Order: sequence, then C-alpha cells, then structure tokens
Amino acid sequence: MSAYKFKLLIIDDDVATVRIMSDMLSDYGERRFALSGEMGLLLARQSTPDLILLDASMPGMTGFDFCEILKADSELAKIPVIFVTSHDAPALEIDAFRLGASDYVTKPLNATQLRARVETQLRKRVKILDQSESFRAGSFLPPTLGALPDNILIVESDAVRLNRLQDLLHDLGRCTSATTGAQGLERALHSLPTVILVDAALPDTSGLQLCAALKKEPRLEGVPLLLMTDDADSSNADYEQALLNGIADSVLNHAQPTVLKARVKNAMASVHADQKRIGAMREYWLAVEKAGRRVERKNGEGTLPE
Repeated sequence: MSAYKFKLLIIDDDVATVRIMSDMLSDYGERRFALSGEMGLLLARQSTPDLILLDASMPGMTGFDFCEILKADSELAKIPVIFVTSHDAPALEIDAFRLGASDYVTKPLNATQLRARVETQLRKRVKILDQSESFRAGSFLPPTLGALPDNILIVESDAVRLNRLQDLLHDLGRCTSATTGAQGLERALHSLPTVILVDAALPDTSGLQLCAALKKEPRLEGVPLLLMTDDADSSNADYEQALLNGIADSVLNHAQPTVLKARVKNAMASVHADQKRIGAMREYWLAVEKAGRRVERKNGEGTLPE
C-alpha cells in the first residue's frame, strides 16, 4: 500500500487470538501486543500507533473503557480503533461507534475480512501523510473532500427501502437520492456529498461497479462510499475484496438499520475530522512558507542568520 512503515497495536487478553491476528497482519509493518487495556494505554503513550485492534471483553479495563479513555486524550484521540470481538450484538456495535471506534469486526476471524478492514483505515492514514507532504512541497490547493457538510447521497432503486433510509438518516443531514448508477454518478459530481450510500444491486449496474466509477473521480476523493447489502450477502467475499482494494470504504447491512445509521454517522464524523486536520496542516505549512520568505528577504541569499 505504501512505503510507510505502519505501527499496529493489538490489544486482547487471549494470547492465541493475538498470535492469529499478528499472523494475519504480518504484511502491515510493526505489530506490538498488549494483554490488557492498561498495558495497551501504556504502549500507545510510549509510541503512538497508526491503528489499534481492540478486544471488547477483557478483565479489568474493558475495550469500551479503553476506547473512552483513549478518545479523551488529546494526544491519542486521532488513533483509529477497530473493535475485534466475539460479541455480534448491534447494541454493542453502536456503543463502539458512539465512543469513537472506526470499525467493528466479529470473531471468528476471517483473514481477508480483517486485512480489508485494516487496509481501509491505513489507507486513510496514507492520504493524510500524502497531503502533508504536498503542503510541505508548497502545493496549497485545498483537498477535494466532501465540500458540502452533512449531505448524504443515497443510490437505491427500491422505493420502499429508499423511503426507509431517508426516514432513518434525515436527522444526520440533507438526503438526496438516485435510483440508477448513472444517475448516482451524475448527482455525486454535482452535489459533492459528504457520504454516499450505494445499494449492491442497481438496475443498470452493480453497486461495486458504481463504487469503482465513483472512486476514479478526483472531485470525490475523500468521500466515503458505503455499500449496502442484504443480510444474506453481507459476508460475500467480493465485498471484502472491494474493501481490500479500496473500491468501497464500508459494507453495511440493510437488515440492521440502527447499526447502518451508526456507521453512516461515524463516516460523516470521520470526514469532518479529516477536513479539520488537513486544514490545520495546510495553515501550518503556509505559516512555515511565509516565515521562510521573510528570512530570505532579510538575509538576501535565503540563508538563516548565524
């Protein structure tokens, strides 16, 4: 994915699970381990990881306790957290997102699924790093993230489902809709939404094909694409491969509306956080460039004074 050497922190009280996850993620750079939430916090503070994989149920400090403490720490709050747990319960998944988790994966672990979820989070990290390098090099054009805040585009051909989704998500922002892939692409480019929901089965194309077309559009860079599937299809290997290849950013289940809403809300919050973070980096490097020009004018030859 990148020449950057990522640092992963795996926190789980079960040694066998830690070893399994470590083997599954052996291609992703440095991996450190903690068998308790307390030790995980210590390691995170010693050396900030790029991503934390976190068990929910641990003696002493639970994963939920850990996440709440982490997100309250200004130095650690930006670290993405993926819950990896045996609890396949919508209420717990919603709680995880409420606390600031980036994703929620259930055991038993599937190697492709786990790598896909990790890949999705690390890809966001690479984009931030690339943007910082662009600013450092003197390119200060604003990034093409979703330009209109709280604007949700729903691409869904089933009228009943579309109405349900609009009712479900109306309090998160303005909802616009499209019923075909071609219409969805056109409206995405016109409205530059904050997040796009794409049904897996559309009359003129597949959801995966539409996601691939949307990902190719520079104007939509940074806009999360959430692929919606039926309950029976939610573990389809093609969808995990889509995550692995960056074609989709998340796979949602129509049959779990409360979880779907929590994931959409989380995706929108992530976009706003990225906008704020990248904006701060842009201002910093602009200030550095201006300071450099002042030094050049003062010294004539562009060198710092002795």
